[in-house]
Parts: sequence; structure tokens; C-alpha cells
Amino acid sequence: MGAHSTWSASGFEQKMLCPGSHVLQADLPNTSSKYAAEGTAAHQILTYALQENLPAAAYIGRLLQVEGFEFEVDEDMAGHVQTCIDYVQDAAGENGVILVDQRVNYAKYLDVPEPEAWGTADVIIIRDDEIVVVDFKYGRGFEVSAESNPQMSLYALGALQACQGLVGDFRRVRMVISQPRIKSAPSEYDLTVDELEYWAHFAARGAVDACNNAKVAPEADDWVEVFLTPGEKQCKFCRAKATCPALAKKVEQTVGADFDDIEVTETRVRLFKEDASFIKPSLIASHLATVDLIEDWCKSVRAEAERRLLAGDTVPGFKLVQGKRGNRAWSNVADAEAYLRKTVRLPVEKAYDMKLISPATAEKLAKAGDIGERQWAKVQELITQKDGVPHVAPESDSRPALEIKPVAEDFDLIA
Repeated sequence: MGAHSTWSASGFEQKMLCPGSHVLQADLPNTSSKYAAEGTAAHQILTYALQENLPAAAYIGRLLQVEGFEFEVDEDMAGHVQTCIDYVQDAAGENGVILVDQRVNYAKYLDVPEPEAWGTADVIIIRDDEIVVVDFKYGRGFEVSAESNPQMSLYALGALQACQGLVGDFRRVRMVISQPRIKSAPSEYDLTVDELEYWAHFAARGAVDACNNAKVAPEADDWVEVFLTPGEKQCKFCRAKATCPALAKKVEQTVGADFDDIEVTETRVRLFKEDASFIKPSLIASHLATVDLIEDWCKSVRAEAERRLLAGDTVPGFKLVQGKRGNRAWSNVADAEAYLRKTVRLPVEKAYDMKLISPATAEKLAKAGDIGERQWAKVQELITQKDGVPHVAPESDSRPALEIKPVAEDFDLIA
């Protein structure tokens, strides 16, 4: 297999929704962020723990080097990884077979050369006539559903191919996305093998054909209109976002049309200052639906300009300048500690910032027996936890809507 999968599972939904992205991204660098690298680090702990049959907490304190970033496994990361481990072990039961970090190939289902279509499944569980594919996501930016998920469907197809002959014929497939930083319960989607293969032969192969058509007809006059379809899902991780003509046009139409349609009059300004509620809710909704897409586009344009300037290219009207300096830190902690304690003779209470252990650490001590069962019950009474801050989400989000009473209902009418 090649070093890069042309038809990667993680990017397949993007190609299904916008075939032209397959062409626009072909020669662009695939840059990584600190958040993506952190997710890779968490995946490594998941792999180690399942392979070595240890709890995630066993790796607390370990330093991981990922794509130029360094991460220390802390209680928070270990706790989230353990949520996925618990699910995997429960799903496998006593007789299930657990395969970890498995390279799978689904090329035959897409009807493409074998080196072009492969991916890595985090966990595959084999139970009787069912195969379970688990994908661990450490991000907390947005919730991902396993239902009709192209990435999970390709992993499942590859798992079927890889596990043929290990047991009898598989009849059912369960696709699972564990995203514990958003919610502890995973997203699950169950279907038959026949249903999954039907999707592969029609929907998935159709997407491959559309991408190949986009590749061979880049000079067509209507190429942008036919093959580029901007949208939140397909644009979110697109490397061509900053230079995509269709997305730029959509942003211009969305923002420009709104400003063109607003007649600035003294009456309108006065009304807006006094009460902005005169704006129709439907207009707010239509604006909100494109806010994330436009914000992502803005960030991508800025990142592309920075990338070019760092490479020595020019961006007319802009330049690179030195940013704000980072926080001060000891160049050598041991030397600084020795000097402050032995030479300056600072007392302990002034040389060190000491603080009480966290509730998570206290719970760990309780499980280890350092805090007794009755004592832990009392300790729990001393723990408080803030509710999550309310924020706007689309109706498709699985979390229940908050019930907010209008302010007027909180007051009694005075006769």
C-alpha cells in the first residue's frame, strides 16, 4: 500500500458531497494542528491500553511526541480514553475478539486499485455473526453521528474484507463512534452486511465516478457549478477552502446580499437601537446556518496567507511581524530551584505554589484505598460541578434542548 490513501475513509464524505474538492486538494500540503496531534496522542494511549490490557490511568505522566508537539498524558485524557476502553470491553464480552489499530482495505468495494483505498480502524470486535467497528474521536468541537457515516461505512467494509475466514459469515455490522469529550454514551448504528454492501456499490462507487469525472474535465465552462458544492460538512476540513472559487462566491453572496438588502435609514437605525427584535427570526436562522462556514473560510484564508509568507512568497499589502512573546519560564527548573532555595534561602511556602489535589485525583485515591469508602462519601459532598454553558447548536444535535422561559414569565403582574 502507498503512503497515502487516495480514497481515505476520513475524507470520503467530503468527496461525496463535493467531487471537485478531490481535484482542488490534489497538490496542497496536508498540514496538522495541535488539536489533531492531541487526538493522535489520545489514540496512542487507547492502542497501548488495549494491547497491553491496562487501564488508561497506567499511562498518566507519559510524554508523547506527535507531529512536532509534545503531550503529557493527564487524568483528563486518561479518563476520556478509559470511557472508550470500557465500551470496547463490554461490547466484546467474554468471547469476543478485539483487534486494535487495524489497517483495512476496501478497494474492491469502490472498484479502485488496492493501494488507493485503505485506512486504519481504531478497534474491530468480532462477535459470532456480528462485526463491530469502533472509531475513537478525541475532539470536542462538534458531535459526529455513526448513522449513515461514510467514514465508518468504509472502515466496516474494510473490516469485513480483513476478517473473512476468521469465523463464519458475518450478517450484521455495528458502527460505533466514541466521542467522550462531548458525551459519554457512544453513537451506534446497526445494519446488515447486505445493506452496507448496497451502499458501497451504488452511493460510494457513484462518488468515485463523480470525482474521476471532475478530474478529467477541469476546463469545462460549468466545472465550478457542476463539481463544487460548498457546505459546512464538506468545507470544514477541505485544504482548498481558502482558494475555492465556489466557497468564495457563496460567502460573497451570503454576506453581500444581506448588506445590499438592508436599506440604511434613520428610522431603521432608530428601531434597531431601541429593539432589534423587529428582524425576522427566519433571517437570523438563515444567517446562523452559514456563520460556521464563513468563519472557517476566514480562518483558512488567513492560514493560507501565513503559509505563503512563511514560505517566502508575497501577499500584496501584507507582511509577517513578530507576535507577542510567550510566558516566561525557567530555562532549567532544577538550577532555578537550587538557587532560590540554597542561595536566596526562600522558605518552602514562598518558593513553591502548593494547591489542594483535584476531585479527580481524590477519586483515584479513593479507588486505590487511600481514602476510605465512608470518607469518600463525605468527600463527594464537598465537590461541586458547574453546569455547561448554554450555546447554540443545530436541531440535529442529539442533546436535548434547554427550556428557557421568557423573562416576562418570571415576574408577576402588578395590578
